[in-house]
Amino acid sequence: MGDIAQGQQVSKKLPAKQLIPYVLLVVGAVAMAVSFFLPFASAKGDYAEYLKQYGDRVYTAEAGLHNKDVVGLSLLTFLRIYIAGLQSGKLLGGMYLEAVICITLMVVIAVSSLLILLFGVLKPIAAIVFSVLAVVAFYALRWDFDDRGVLPSSQYGYGIAEYIYPISFVVVVAGAIWFMVSRHIAKTVHQQLANNTV
Repeated sequence: MGDIAQGQQVSKKLPAKQLIPYVLLVVGAVAMAVSFFLPFASAKGDYAEYLKQYGDRVYTAEAGLHNKDVVGLSLLTFLRIYIAGLQSGKLLGGMYLEAVICITLMVVIAVSSLLILLFGVLKPIAAIVFSVLAVVAFYALRWDFDDRGVLPSSQYGYGIAEYIYPISFVVVVAGAIWFMVSRHIAKTVHQQLANNTV
């Protein structure tokens, strides 16, 4: 909370030329963090109708999810399902290694996205590093899901988070670079003015 408050104070002091890239960086960071809770997979066709019609039926007792909870599957929901499956020993085909890898990738995405939000607006270099880490983990997970036929499938297609992550990544990196460049230019101009007045 202290970092967010500090970030708000920084934004009030920024010159107009640095405010736009700063806002871009913040918007991208927020979008990347929020995407973890948005649908990464969306049920389609008759299966979507079935889940909605029988929404109160238990989908997986281990994860505490009902049909209505899995119409749209966020990365957080996938994480809950994989962790519950790992703990219960009820993974299809005994794919324990795959589950551990997926859990690790999802945790990396979540933690990196949170770190971008908390520290990235104050340290643009950190925003770039964590956003690269998050997007690499994101596409590794996407490749794994595609390779194993998890997504897309006859029941699920990709959801909105699949599109927001790469867009927010570009916004964060562009905002961070622009912010650093504008800050460097402002410092250079300030130093030149200071030297000219001496």
